[in-house]
Amino acid sequence: MSEKKTKKTGKMLNATYGLKNIMGRHFLAIEQAFREGKPTAWATSGSPVEYLYVMGVQPMLPENSATVAAAQKYSKNFIEIAEDEGYSYDLCSYFKTNVGAVVSKAEMSKGGTRKPTFMLSTDVICDTHVNWFQVQAERFNVPHFTLDIPHVVSNTNKRQYDYFKKYVQEQLHGLVDFIQEVTGNEYKEEKAKEVINNSWDLSMVWQDIYNLRKEIPCPISTRDTFGGLFPLFCMPGLKEPIKLYKRMYKEAKQRVDNGIGALKQEKYRLMFEGIPFWHSLKFFSVLEQWGAIIVYEPYTYAFSKYMNPNVTKEYLLSNPIDAMSELLLSFWYVYDLKTRIKKFAETVEQWNIDGVILHENLSCRPNSCGLYDLKRHLMDDFNIPCLIISGDMNDPRKFNDLQVTNQIESFMEILEKSKKR
Repeated sequence: MSEKKTKKTGKMLNATYGLKNIMGRHFLAIEQAFREGKPTAWATSGSPVEYLYVMGVQPMLPENSATVAAAQKYSKNFIEIAEDEGYSYDLCSYFKTNVGAVVSKAEMSKGGTRKPTFMLSTDVICDTHVNWFQVQAERFNVPHFTLDIPHVVSNTNKRQYDYFKKYVQEQLHGLVDFIQEVTGNEYKEEKAKEVINNSWDLSMVWQDIYNLRKEIPCPISTRDTFGGLFPLFCMPGLKEPIKLYKRMYKEAKQRVDNGIGALKQEKYRLMFEGIPFWHSLKFFSVLEQWGAIIVYEPYTYAFSKYMNPNVTKEYLLSNPIDAMSELLLSFWYVYDLKTRIKKFAETVEQWNIDGVILHENLSCRPNSCGLYDLKRHLMDDFNIPCLIISGDMNDPRKFNDLQVTNQIESFMEILEKSKKR
């Protein structure tokens, strides 16, 4: 990779504006399913949404709806409604946004979510997901299926791993039986191959887009990746998002070929770890005042899913349940601290990153647990400048603009001194 002179600013990709249409289609598909009496399901992030598409069930993801509420400044009101219902100030702000939206009967355009036929949750990322859906399944009086995923830590041996894998496989077979019992729809091998093939292709193009971010100047900013994440959550298995990602890749590749970056002048290349502050996305534009651009976010990369080298496309198509069990056991957010440190150090080198910003998400334990240990190891063992920012993904009350701006200014001074060494 050679450094190229930036000719002009590229800012957000034109193709990214197509996300609005993709989101619109998703919400229209939900409305159509209700009109036609087709089954629907709530699903948590990390769940194998592909199985819903395979069995003719329209997915709805309340976490995505919560981000919609935050971006439009409705989340604070919904969260306070949930707290008035008795839920703690410290609980997951996605959960409370969803509770408030449901209690107030909010429209989907404002972050509301319709009553589903059933709910599908997993603790692959967070056990709150399971408790959240238990609460809401009882509220709506609908069936709830949950996938329990063991965490593979650094000292897990092969015998333990094989047991974990068999345990997850049995649950996936149980999920298929559950959906068939609730909806009457059958699992069809040909449909499964079609959906999984599309899901694979979608993820591979996303990974290709990420690899373009290794280039200097970086052709893609968080404006593209934070919004671009949506199809990986809600629409894995459909063809339309693949076309959008390919347009994004083609446009970004043209920028690379012409030395065009997303910033007019790229000075610092950063990694941002954690869920974005959906209520204060302007923060990421503030970084640009110092010539800083985020070139990698583990959060938006993790949901490309197919990163386990043992899981090939052929393996997926020939034995989807077996392959999916491996993927669920190797998801980014189930890495132990030792593995995370190693992955972060490798990523910093490959993407030529100058510093790392870590979001201490005050209502999200999986995102916050171990951050200070991670920071210490990255700084002491690899000499990587790091900054921890306290905030919240969906609750604007827990985000101090002035404090964060001052922290960023000080961090930029540290980066400047680091680059001069």
